[in-house]
Amino acid sequence: MRRAVVITGAAGGIGQALCERARADGYLAIGIDLRPSPVSDISYELDLRDSANVIRLSHQISEEFELKAVIHNAAAQPIGGAGQTPIAEWTDILRTNVIAVDALLSATIHNLASNEGSVVAISSVHARATTGGLTAYAATKAALEGWVRSAALDLGPKIRVNAVSPGAIDTAKLREGFQRWEGASVEDRMAALRSRTALERIGSPSDVAAAVSFLISEEATFISGTVITVDGGATARLGSE
Repeated sequence: MRRAVVITGAAGGIGQALCERARADGYLAIGIDLRPSPVSDISYELDLRDSANVIRLSHQISEEFELKAVIHNAAAQPIGGAGQTPIAEWTDILRTNVIAVDALLSATIHNLASNEGSVVAISSVHARATTGGLTAYAATKAALEGWVRSAALDLGPKIRVNAVSPGAIDTAKLREGFQRWEGASVEDRMAALRSRTALERIGSPSDVAAAVSFLISEEATFISGTVITVDGGATARLGSE
């Protein structure tokens, strides 16, 4: 049986790249998103805030496929500073950004363990170094990395758990985030990001997919509980200099 990779947020820019890379690596790409994924082999439309349905679908997938990996890429990124995010929205963001991966795992854990599988969470550089106006996003990404560390201890040696932390990746979500800088054009913001990155370019979704491909491969069998940063060297820069 062809082994499968489950990818959340499969309809977005990074999600599509993850699906394409999984297929290129010989896996069946199973996409989960609010809307159909155009490049996954199988696409499920699901709201990840609904934990009961996440678990139900995960049980179904686990019964039908041999799983190589669960890749949690979906994320909500609201614009709002400290004290500006309604409590109900905080709950939704936590369910999407953090709780969903635990729900997915709860129903697939035995399948992954029997296939020497792994979990990869797509975090963000905002988990460790951020800007104003992204409080809920930064906080939940930091929580996600905490989950990765703890889950790696809980699930080893059968299942490896890691994260990839992207910096500026050229996606629609990146451009939407520019809204917190009023009056700045997209071109100006992209130029500013390039100037602050050691490699002087914005990342592509395929850069993230390549890191994930490595982490779920046989070449990474002694890697667990870690975060690989894919940011072109941006976070190497000392902000006060």
